[in-house]
Amino acid sequence: MLVGTTAQGGYFQEPLIREMARHVDRPIIMPLSNPTSKAECTPSEAIEWTDGRAIVATGSPFPALEYKGKTYVFGQANNVFVFPGIASAASCPRRIK
Repeated sequence: MLVGTTAQGGYFQEPLIREMARHVDRPIIMPLSNPTSKAECTPSEAIEWTDGRAIVATGSPFPALEYKGKTYVFGQANNVFVFPGIASAASCPRRIK
């Protein structure tokens, strides 16, 4: 699994992802930095470099991709996991002594 939080656009380069894909059937690639220009790779790069086998979640919205007759739609993992947790923590009452 690659989890990107570097805010360095292009940090996940093709040789790295191709090597990862050689060793696992379904590489998990999460370029979470935003805005899209800061994403470690684009979802389309991850899909192309893994021949469509990557499981991709992003930190910014990216359009769906058509690749070899299959449509890939990318979810935003940071919005699914981080923001609900912050909202839950902020709404929990706390005792101050």
